[in-house]
Amino acid sequence: MNRKTLLSHLVAVAAAAVLVVACNSNTGPDTAADTAAINAIWTEYETSYSSGDIDAWVSLWTADGVQMPPNESPISGKDRIRDRNSAVLDKFTFDMEITNEEVGVARDFAYSRGVFSATVTPKGGGQPIAVDGKFMTILKRQPDGSWKIHRDIFNSNAAPNGS
Repeated sequence: MNRKTLLSHLVAVAAAAVLVVACNSNTGPDTAADTAAINAIWTEYETSYSSGDIDAWVSLWTADGVQMPPNESPISGKDRIRDRNSAVLDKFTFDMEITNEEVGVARDFAYSRGVFSATVTPKGGGQPIAVDGKFMTILKRQPDGSWKIHRDIFNSNAAPNGS
């Protein structure tokens, strides 16, 4: 093997080693703490939404967050997310439960996947509606180390329009 070939092999091995380390490194010293913090977000999410506390609920989002509700266009920005969800909370009360089933952390981003169930009651009268579904959320680490919801998509397990 000549020197040029040996050098090429060494560079390739070094590059592979760097990729393996980079892909397998977590965000910091305590991924368990990150998972606990993300689980706490879901507890506050269900508590604040169920109590109708829009301020507490919106505080869980990044300023440039995006919510992707079913059968709607994406809602971009904390102010628009607040407006959309205030309108929902003006019409309905929620008794919600969220079960986070999976968390993955990669540096300053994390994902959370889980399921939810809720009883949605029209404030103007009418029968409560049972809803269950699933979500996939991307969270972003903040400069102080806390986590905020950055991108969120969710949908119901029921077929649309009863089909």
